[in-house]
Amino acid sequence: MEAPEAGVNGCLDISYMSAVLKTLLSQAGVPVILEDKASGARATVPFDSAVAADGLLPIFLSAGAALWCDATGEAFGLKMDKDIGAYFNWRVKEVGPAKFSALMLAVMEAISHAATPEGIMVTELGRVFDDALARIKDREAGSR
Repeated sequence: MEAPEAGVNGCLDISYMSAVLKTLLSQAGVPVILEDKASGARATVPFDSAVAADGLLPIFLSAGAALWCDATGEAFGLKMDKDIGAYFNWRVKEVGPAKFSALMLAVMEAISHAATPEGIMVTELGRVFDDALARIKDREAGSR
């Protein structure tokens, strides 16, 4: 599968990112799981929903982008729109000029931090994001 050319503004193709992530998830053979921390109820998310721009893709990309920024100090230019019809009310609008392979590696790293023997826990992606942001803020506070 060859990466399509970036759009006019140099942004990455969201549908291509989704297709690659779907392939990675399905080949891994583990489910994507949403868990209600209060009740402990769990639901398996179909891969199509997990990788949709209005599905869980914003969470996967946010976690990966935070890890990348923590490691390199660089951002992917991830932009999202509020969308009340989307999972968690956010839709991926665009991913700015970035290296596709770097983005996918960062997302794969985020997934590895959220993986358990049961599957990929979506709530853990939030923790990955929060932990990366905390490290970034700590470094920024130390440099002042």
